[in-house]
Amino acid sequence: MQRIVRLAFLTLFASLCQADDLPISQQYQYTVKVDTEQGLYKAVKQANQRGNTLILIADGIYQLSSTLNITGNHVALKSASGDPATTILRGAGMAPSKRVKNLIRVTGHHFRFSGLTAESAPHHIIQIVGEANADHAVIEHCVLQNAYEQLLKVSHRANSQVAADHGIIRHCTFGYTEGIGPQYYIGGVDLHLGQHWRIESNQFFGIASPADKVAEHAIHLWNNSAHNQVVNNIIINSDRGIGFGMGGRGNQGGLITGNIVYHADNNHPYADAGIILESSPGTMVKQNRVIQHHGYPNAIEYRFEATQGVLIAENGTNKKIRKRNSGSAELNDNYRLAELSPALKRTIIKRFPAHYQQQVFDTLYPIRD
Repeated sequence: MQRIVRLAFLTLFASLCQADDLPISQQYQYTVKVDTEQGLYKAVKQANQRGNTLILIADGIYQLSSTLNITGNHVALKSASGDPATTILRGAGMAPSKRVKNLIRVTGHHFRFSGLTAESAPHHIIQIVGEANADHAVIEHCVLQNAYEQLLKVSHRANSQVAADHGIIRHCTFGYTEGIGPQYYIGGVDLHLGQHWRIESNQFFGIASPADKVAEHAIHLWNNSAHNQVVNNIIINSDRGIGFGMGGRGNQGGLITGNIVYHADNNHPYADAGIILESSPGTMVKQNRVIQHHGYPNAIEYRFEATQGVLIAENGTNKKIRKRNSGSAELNDNYRLAELSPALKRTIIKRFPAHYQQQVFDTLYPIRD
C-alpha cells in the first residue's frame, strides 16, 4: 500500500509543478501604475476589458468603498514596492453586512495578487469564484487579515462540477490582529471542489472562535476537492489547523507535509485537533509537527468509513493520533514530540510580519506563573 501511495504522490507532484509554471512565468502586455483609490478602480475596469494587465500600486493605504471585481483574464494586482507592509487595501471593517461585501472578487482566470496587505472586510478578503471557473489564481507575498468571514474563499455552486483549479497560495500571512476572530464562521483558506492547488510556506494566526462553536480550519479543502498539496505552512493558535474533507463532503488524495501546527494554553474555548481527515481517501500526512497545550486530546484525526488508503507517517505530536468513526489509515514512524526546539521557534517568529511577531513570541514563550 505504501508503494501505491508513493506513486500517487509522484504523479500529483508532477502535475502541480506544471500548474505552478503558468502564472509565475506569465508576462503582461500592459502595465498601469496607480496611486489613488480612484485610479485603482479605473485601472481594474480597464484591465477587465482588455486583460493581460499588471496594475502596480504605489505605497499607501487605499480605503476601498466597493468590491474590486476582477472579471478579466490575466490580471495582476501588485505593490510597486513588493512590500505588503507599505501598500494596504482596506475595506469597510469586520461588521456584518446583509450585502455581500468582499474586498476582492475574482471570476477571471490567471489572477495574480502580490506584495499587498488586504484587510477589514465584512465578508471575505478575497473570493476566487470557482463557479466561474476562475483557474490558475496566484496569491503570493501578501497579508490577508481581519475579515468577518473566511479570509480567502474559493467558492463553488451546489450540484455543479465547475471549480477553480490549479491555484497557488504561497508566502502569505492570514490572521486576526487581536489573536482571535470576530465570530465562529471564519477560516483562513476555505476551498470547495478545487483540484491541484499548492498551498505552501504560509503563516496563519488566530483563526479562532470567540463564542458559540468551533471556527473553520486555518486551511480547509473539502466538498469534493482533490489532489492538492499543503506544504510547509505554520499555523499558530487556530481552533483547527488543516482539514481535508468535512463529514460526507470529502476530499480525494492529496498531501499534507512539513507543516507546523502550534496552539498555546490560552483559553480559546473551541481549540480542536491540528490535522483532520474526514472522508479523505488516499491522502498522505507526513513529517508534520503538531504541538497543542490546550485540553483537546488529539493532534491528528482520521474519520469516517470513506477515509481509506491513508498514510500517516513520521509526524511529531504531543497528543494522540486517533481513528474516529470507522476511518482507516496506515501509521508509520510517528513519534512523541513534547515541544519545538528554540531554534525552530526563532525561525517561526521570523516568518511572521512584524506586527504579529510579539504575539507569536508570547505564544511560543509564555510567562508561567
